[in-house]
Amino acid sequence: MKPWLSLITIAALAACSPSQDEAMPDADPATPDDMADIGTPEQEVAEEEAASPPGTDIYLFALDWSGEAPVLGASLGGVTRPGYDNQPFFTDNGGLLYTADDETGETDIWRLDLASGETMPVTQTRGESEYSPRIAPDGRLSYIYQPPGGYAGNAYLANPDNSDREPAEALAPVGYYGFSGDMSAVAVFHLGEPMTLQLIDRTTTPETVTHIADNPGRSFFRAGRGPALYVTLADEAGVHTVHALNTQTGELREMFALPGASQDFAVAILPDDRITFIAVHEGQLVWRAWGGWEPIGAIDWLTGVTRLAISPDLSTLAVVAEE
Repeated sequence: MKPWLSLITIAALAACSPSQDEAMPDADPATPDDMADIGTPEQEVAEEEAASPPGTDIYLFALDWSGEAPVLGASLGGVTRPGYDNQPFFTDNGGLLYTADDETGETDIWRLDLASGETMPVTQTRGESEYSPRIAPDGRLSYIYQPPGGYAGNAYLANPDNSDREPAEALAPVGYYGFSGDMSAVAVFHLGEPMTLQLIDRTTTPETVTHIADNPGRSFFRAGRGPALYVTLADEAGVHTVHALNTQTGELREMFALPGASQDFAVAILPDDRITFIAVHEGQLVWRAWGGWEPIGAIDWLTGVTRLAISPDLSTLAVVAEE
């Protein structure tokens, strides 16, 4: 266990009763988060590779869904040690997976236990890096693997203890990804010039790779029980629009624009299977309601807010911000 964690208000967490998807950090590289933020061309990527991952923290908040709209609740602590702590993903068993760097600049996957506040390593791979952790639809651990001395990599699958790990797809380098519900396909953010959204059919040998669109964002969320993934595409002005990607047909359906210059959002699957979206705009947490964005709580004391994640039971929100 690492003593990184800010003290979490255990009583508040218990009240929420949690039950239960990047310029990528390297030894010294740019991260997919950096590149996606600024639409980095190849020469700027090369310059950024000399920089260390930015210092980021993960903040946890309660969410109250008792009324007609969700309401941002009390702060529940988070992971706020010096360095890169990012890419949160809630598990079904009361945990939060996230990426953390060490003194070498390499990254591993860690797990925060929401009830106890303890943090434990999930991967400890010397000379290698893992990031963008998730639990895949088949229950396995998934992440982006970066080999020693390499830049970027591809999506990997492993047992929960990181044993028997193997590539989930061959296309590289990729930074972000999302599996279809039946694991037959994976959509990826392919690093290049331009950055592209690619859909990989994992049932063929070799795998079939289909170009879907240019300039995707870093958020990939599975859409409930169906074959769709929610992704974003950026226009020339940098405005990101949410699309539903059908992982069976490759069809993209445009939905709505994110507020302002944001490219990050979280998906909440409600008990009646309705789906709603949460984002951040001008220091406010906002949700997608009645065809527009409505504020549900202020977080203007945080700066540089990017990634968001919501626990499966909808009780807890994770927000990534600058240190």
